Amino acid sequence: MKFLIKKDPEADPSRVPERLVEYPAADASEAARTRYIAMYEYTTDADEPTHLYLNAKPYDDPATETPREGSTEVWRVINLTDDNHPLHIHLGLFRVVDQTELLDLEKFKDCMTKSNDAERCHVAEHARGQKLAVPPHEKGWKNVYKMTPGYVTTIVVRFSYIHSNSSYPFDATAEPGYVYHCHILDHEDNVMMRPLKIIK
Repeated sequence: MKFLIKKDPEADPSRVPERLVEYPAADASEAARTRYIAMYEYTTDADEPTHLYLNAKPYDDPATETPREGSTEVWRVINLTDDNHPLHIHLGLFRVVDQTELLDLEKFKDCMTKSNDAERCHVAEHARGQKLAVPPHEKGWKNVYKMTPGYVTTIVVRFSYIHSNSSYPFDATAEPGYVYHCHILDHEDNVMMRPLKIIK
């Protein structure tokens, strides 16, 4: 990036407005559905990491997350890895509701590795540990948040403009669609990314 510094000063008439845009609260009761998103890390017999998957699926598998344009969804993101993963959702803004520790983590992990089904593995019985407070500076609408290892992070996701609840000024349902992924570059390069298909 190149910066050109001018010799003469230039007037800046911009001002911070007295009142900022008021964004609505996240309302989970408006959610059209709840999804479980599980984060996996796969290793060799020597415990060396090989790749990471979301919902135990590679990127090339067909989209399983197909929210309706303008809808609200609750996503419960289950981090079964040893690392923080900043989850980024294209076209989705979200607010973090809470983060709850998974008890008997290894037992739950074993079940998830076999079935990849949070409800069949009784996630509600495991997500009963301590809760992490959402820091004040992270309480607003966002499109990236760190998913804590060994925790279920509940987020309310909105697939429309937050301030006006209006649709996007483009066809969000057009191919090839969008993605959601870990925002750490080498993690997304190691397949911690899934297609996201917005539908009408």
